[in-house]
Amino acid sequence: MSGKIQKSKKFSRIIKILVILTGFLVTITAAFFYLNSPPPEAGSNTVFIVDPGATVLDISNQLKENNLIRSKMFFYLLVKLAGKERDMKAGEYSFERGIKNTDILRTIVEGRVVTVKFTVPEGYNCREIAEKLSALGIVDRERFIQACKDKEILDKYKIPFDSVEGFLFPDTYIVAKNLNEKKIVEVMVKNFFRNVKKIDLDMSDPEKFKKVIIIASLVEKEAKLDEERALIAAVFYNRLEKGKRLESCATIQYILGKPKERLLISDLRVKSPYNTYLNNGLPPGPISNPGLKSLMAAANPANVDYLFFVSKRDGSHYFSKTYSEHLKAIKKYGSGKLTHHLS
Repeated sequence: MSGKIQKSKKFSRIIKILVILTGFLVTITAAFFYLNSPPPEAGSNTVFIVDPGATVLDISNQLKENNLIRSKMFFYLLVKLAGKERDMKAGEYSFERGIKNTDILRTIVEGRVVTVKFTVPEGYNCREIAEKLSALGIVDRERFIQACKDKEILDKYKIPFDSVEGFLFPDTYIVAKNLNEKKIVEVMVKNFFRNVKKIDLDMSDPEKFKKVIIIASLVEKEAKLDEERALIAAVFYNRLEKGKRLESCATIQYILGKPKERLLISDLRVKSPYNTYLNNGLPPGPISNPGLKSLMAAANPANVDYLFFVSKRDGSHYFSKTYSEHLKAIKKYGSGKLTHHLS
């Protein structure tokens, strides 16, 4: 009889323990769901910034101050238990109304920051890109221009010029908001090297590589029609081979900074190493950031004997092999808005 009583008491104790454990688990679960849920008065589309070097406690405090979480201690423990304290990424985030603590944590760990989108057209130079991005509020103009000359970037990517001019690949970019100027320059330079792989551009010969990039930058500014790019590239190579000055008005426009509808004779006499009317050979560096088609044209010029071209005022050009033929073309079409080679 006493054995049955003892078994009954033991069973009762087990039941009590199970009830207590169940109650505890229910309480813990309820507490988790409650604390994980957003405050009832949480605002919508809240901008939240995680500063570089911010600790988990800093982030927890900021989230509470911004009324995005119910308990800073709960979020702190959530991060610790998930082992994500070293994975929190700095940046600007946008949280919608009703977001849970676990979703906030996942967003910050995955670095799903607010982004900005911008497009760099073919032929823009570093100054023009700086001005465009500055007008969009993405960069500081002067800091971007300085980043284009950053020696660390030039050395890292083995760029053989004194700036990244020619290596900021024209494209549409989506980057994290408030990304600094140096990082944006690097994103564009990396994109350049990804794209040149498509045309198998030989980079083993530094001098040949430099020549291709410079010629491509000239082609980008001179050509309006894709079918003329390789022809214009050929003209530049042919003139170099025969010791003739390139006489590209695009280099004058680069020196002047702001494009002119029509260049004057006085403009062609401005002293600069980039003035291809006064100096033999190539300019010291690229004058624009060429797209893939101009790079392909510079790497694979047309097999022609042309030495001159003149604008026909409709976007196309007339190409000549001799100076006398070129003079006739100038008389027929006029000097055009941009370029004609004089001698």
